[in-house]
Amino acid sequence: MEFISLIFRLGVILAIFSFIWGILKFGFVLLRGGVPVSYPLGLALKTIQYLLIADVAILFCTDNPNGNMATSVTTGLILLMYFVGKVQNMQLRKVMMIQIQGRTLSDTQKPKMGLEFGIVALAMAVFGFLLLNPEFAANSISSWFYSNIIDIEGTPIFGFIFKIVGFFFTITMLLRMVNALSVIFSGKAFGRNQDNNDPYNGNNPNQNQSNTHFDDYEEVD
Repeated sequence: MEFISLIFRLGVILAIFSFIWGILKFGFVLLRGGVPVSYPLGLALKTIQYLLIADVAILFCTDNPNGNMATSVTTGLILLMYFVGKVQNMQLRKVMMIQIQGRTLSDTQKPKMGLEFGIVALAMAVFGFLLLNPEFAANSISSWFYSNIIDIEGTPIFGFIFKIVGFFFTITMLLRMVNALSVIFSGKAFGRNQDNNDPYNGNNPNQNQSNTHFDDYEEVD
């Protein structure tokens, strides 16, 4: 029960952080005169976002009265699943766009998956460092985010809305854990991918393969 409570509370924290970050990003776009964010700039903003999430997650761990190293490590694992899920969803949206529009993506439009997962690895490395050195986590920026998150969480209306989001986040994380375990125990996690075609080229000859096969871009739901 404590494990589920941890997932739920972290889901609320992440949902409110995304809400605040979305407002700040919208303001940034307005300051640019509505010019769309380029992919390199988007990667830079995403890097800052993920690093701040890792920092705020450490503040969440240190603020937990029942927290210990085990709960902090569990928080890190949940955070890793959250980051990987976002990358997988981004891949899936790109592939769906190809299928709906019936065209291929140019090299400049294709997501750079190495960079995307590199940002995740960097964020998790920062989380691990701050976990061992929590005194570096309490800076002015992360403390501002965390204090505002706690304030919003305590409001009657917004707090209730984000608790609903936290509930669905909990369900999603539990389903991902169950599916990940099923993939591991079924042996699929150790099988070799026989499809070496680019999923973004629109000419994959194995598109009608069995539903039990998962491509690189497909999220296991």
